[in-house]
Amino acid sequence: MRIVPIYRVKPGMRLGRSVQDQDGRLIITAGITLNERLLTLLERQGYTALYIADKIGDVELPELVSLQTKQEVIRSIAQFIEIEALHARRLSLSLAPGHLRPLSGRNMISKARYDVSLNMLKAAEMLVREIISRKEVLIGMVDIKSLHDYSFGHSVQVALNALVVGRILGYDRRELRVLGAGALLHDIGKTVISPSVWMKPGDLTHEEFARVRDHPEAGFEILRRTSLGLMPAHTAYQHHERWDGSGYPRGLASDKIIGLARVTAVCDVFDAMTSDRPYKKAQHPMEALSFIVSNSGILFDPRVVEAFSRVAAPFPVATGVILSTDETAVVKRLNPRALDRPVVAVTKDPHGNYYAHPRTIDLEQHPEIRIASYAEWYTAPDPGQISAFGGLVASALDRALPEG
Repeated sequence: MRIVPIYRVKPGMRLGRSVQDQDGRLIITAGITLNERLLTLLERQGYTALYIADKIGDVELPELVSLQTKQEVIRSIAQFIEIEALHARRLSLSLAPGHLRPLSGRNMISKARYDVSLNMLKAAEMLVREIISRKEVLIGMVDIKSLHDYSFGHSVQVALNALVVGRILGYDRRELRVLGAGALLHDIGKTVISPSVWMKPGDLTHEEFARVRDHPEAGFEILRRTSLGLMPAHTAYQHHERWDGSGYPRGLASDKIIGLARVTAVCDVFDAMTSDRPYKKAQHPMEALSFIVSNSGILFDPRVVEAFSRVAAPFPVATGVILSTDETAVVKRLNPRALDRPVVAVTKDPHGNYYAHPRTIDLEQHPEIRIASYAEWYTAPDPGQISAFGGLVASALDRALPEG
């Protein structure tokens, strides 16, 4: 199995990993043979690459949690946004001139807000339970997201990565649950910004950029009034602060930034850099990891970076690499003790010709061979060719807010 850019996927190829839609529902199950209709559907859904099953067998995708858990978490986020948007709408109406008393249904909305906050903590606990149940957890695969639904896929992946790092840092179960809730909702402030702005393919205007930079404060205002507690609110507020004080909104530095936000910041940047977005193409995980490590003690907490680098693979499973022998290979599985020396299947000779039978090499056992670089990396089309979609955020807001 390997990751293939969607423009290189041909009818007759077999899907190696199931694909979900923006609501977390299964679109196509792994093992299905792809045809023109399915490929057109996936392209329209905004997928830029797919996991394709091939003759390279025994590839182990290090999934952090089950598909069912991801679906439950996405539903919890969507419900939280919907109820909070409805609350904000009714609050603004109750404060408008001419309203002498609260609108009817206030108690019902208060109960719903409590329930969705409780569900978010339960969602975070679900992630924690699965991650701590595994003997070893690594950030070792590419989570291919739809361009039309970057936001929610991003939130879940940031939370998962943050929990892996939190576990390395020695967080207890309660701390992990709070970290998970804060990371899942770190971008909740974007719900007050039109999706046409933060999913805009082209450059933002000065006014639009200022609005996007306001999302940490907006997130804090939303979360501090919920039953989640203040730590998730401060995680949303501070996840764009930087170790050297160069971040925003307050320019906090070093230990003035709460630990949960420092962890979330690293995981947020890594997933953002390695994901296709309407306005920017994905970078290879090796490049993102190099950026984070090179900014240890500058933009990021050195302790968090050290923990992150212990679990983040520079060459994820199912991605292509070029060996020091000039041969091309695909990563089959990771070596936890040496993430830069995985087990690979060598597929092409130095001249680019496919071997009839790929051979497997454990690079940890062969120090004379190393990975020289990564092979072709999937990327999205040019940003200008991609429509801006709000994905799940827009649909949740549409359900909560009346027209006009």
